[in-house]
Amino acid sequence: MSPLILYTHPASPPASSVKMLGKLLGLEFEERQVNLLAMEHKSEEFQKINPMGTIPVLVDGDFVVSESHAILKYLLESYATADQRERLYPSDIRVRSLVDTCMFFNTGVFFIRLKVVALPTLLEGLPGPSARHLSDIDLAYGIVEEYLSRHRFVAADDVTLADLALASTAAAMQAIKKIDGNRFPRCVAWLERLEREAWFREPHATCVAAFTDAMETFWTKNKQL
Repeated sequence: MSPLILYTHPASPPASSVKMLGKLLGLEFEERQVNLLAMEHKSEEFQKINPMGTIPVLVDGDFVVSESHAILKYLLESYATADQRERLYPSDIRVRSLVDTCMFFNTGVFFIRLKVVALPTLLEGLPGPSARHLSDIDLAYGIVEEYLSRHRFVAADDVTLADLALASTAAAMQAIKKIDGNRFPRCVAWLERLEREAWFREPHATCVAAFTDAMETFWTKNKQL
């Protein structure tokens, strides 16, 4: 069987979510690091693999899938046991719709709140998040807090794909705006529960350390310009 090739970067929260699922399913990835600062993801060669020019990208033999949420679903359907599929992406249409809602929130709102700070920091000299950035992040934390008021995890009472997606974003977001435990206690407790899971810890720790280091390094550099 051809190896599962994952185009990735240590500081990428979406790539981290894919690695978390790999740990959960017992999968091994052949990781290929993409130099984002050198704009390798926007090169002609890379865009032949993924026209969006984003990471992560999964190559499974002659099949290529990009966008982390699509990769999560593909890996689950292709490599999980029936029990794992039912747990992580339940067949009950209402529960599955809640999972999808949270994942669409992540890609359309939550991750964007991180991206609009991270990319200008790395590429445009942003010296730090603005008051508006921080306020928008708190609004997004408030939405996650509300999801968690209904279930033990974001979409259900057990871990689903939605938790992998949102927790990867939330963990990295701490480098920009730490979650206020007084305002968002459920968010803090949720991340603490996930951090006790072996499949979460290593991808989480690697991504958070790399993302935090990149933000702090570039904010210091950009303030001096």
